[in-house]
Amino acid sequence: MKTKLLFLLIAVTVFSFSASAQANRTHLRAGTGYTRNHNGNITKGEAKFLRHKRHHIRREAKLAKMNDGKIGPMERKHLRKDMKQYRRAKFVAKHNRR
Repeated sequence: MKTKLLFLLIAVTVFSFSASAQANRTHLRAGTGYTRNHNGNITKGEAKFLRHKRHHIRREAKLAKMNDGKIGPMERKHLRKDMKQYRRAKFVAKHNRR
């Protein structure tokens, strides 16, 4: 009985050490430049691109209002298309696993 208990204790100890050794390997790739970012953050370049695109859309809307005081149907269609592209680009930037 004591040998079975001792064998079981040793097996559990070995298993726990091997499991913990496999779990924390993130420190090994810390200096390699390979990082995973699965939490939805975007890179600095992607953020700059999205800011520029959003500024462009707002500027177009402002210019359309300045022309005759309202946004016509074709201008609205163009702005909606631009906004749809912006939203898609934002989604892709957040979900591209960079």
